[in-house]
Amino acid sequence: MKLISIQEAFRRRFERQANIPGLEYHASGHCVHIGKLSPGCYSCFAPNTLRGNFPLGSRCNRSCDYCYQTDGEDPPATQSRDGRLRKKAALLQGALRPDRHYDAVIISFTGGGEPLLHLDLLQDYMQFYRGIEPQMNVRPWYYLYTNGILADREMLMRLKEMGFDEIRFHLGASEFAGSVYRNMEEAVSILDTVTVETPAWPPHRDKLFEMLPILDELGVKHLNLGQVEITEGNRKRIAEVMPDAEIFQCYTIHLDDHGLAYDIMEDVLQKGYDFSVLDCNAFVKSIQRSPGKHLFHEGVKDLCSDVSVSGEAFCRGGIPLSAGGGDACRP
Repeated sequence: MKLISIQEAFRRRFERQANIPGLEYHASGHCVHIGKLSPGCYSCFAPNTLRGNFPLGSRCNRSCDYCYQTDGEDPPATQSRDGRLRKKAALLQGALRPDRHYDAVIISFTGGGEPLLHLDLLQDYMQFYRGIEPQMNVRPWYYLYTNGILADREMLMRLKEMGFDEIRFHLGASEFAGSVYRNMEEAVSILDTVTVETPAWPPHRDKLFEMLPILDELGVKHLNLGQVEITEGNRKRIAEVMPDAEIFQCYTIHLDDHGLAYDIMEDVLQKGYDFSVLDCNAFVKSIQRSPGKHLFHEGVKDLCSDVSVSGEAFCRGGIPLSAGGGDACRP
């Protein structure tokens, strides 16, 4: 693999963006997209210290070349009962604060593996959150990630009963299996929102383009195209698959996809597909994980579909400021 400069990596991406009319820009340029994004994406671009993401465990029923886990790594044990109780006690304490400023707007479930292999933990946390909803200012948006292999109709009905609003399918993990497409079709009829979140992985190029009309026909609402992160766990595997890969550093190390994400976005625009598309790249990760957005941020109240909360809910006692037409917060 070849490490390229950030100047070269950024130039390529910015030039590609400039050549595609119809792209939309939010979060001071970190968010480049088509159409309204999933409500689950909101807190990546707006400060919300009470967003909850729960890694459930690392067991998985697939083995992706770009997975960040190290070959042969023993999956860490799932959370202990005592650990869960301590976490829930802290969450309940926040929900019962006298000022009632507990706006846990986004609750997501993920892990280094497949969340649906940890149904007991999933059920446990969802029962807890549904139980404290009366103490919250808003009802959270609940979603989870899955490779989709286990997401058959019975499983999807269980998720609906638990209270999930959205399910995100990592199609690349199953190599775009027909059975997972069928599960997605079931999901569209059962849950409020179905999203595909899969990386712009160059070896999947043909399958990614074949996917687009299928998503449109199924009624999938959102497509998030991730950018592969290079870690100690996947570096050797990726080098074997893509020996000429070019990588760059932006917060962490990322694989340059040579414009694949924007080739896909351009195709979506040209063919008028109905789903949104997010370039969930290194720039998204840099703002998603940055403390800087809690100091100044561009207002993104119109970024997502069906959001029932206002951007001001995220200004914990902050003072609204005007910043380039958007809102910003300061302590």
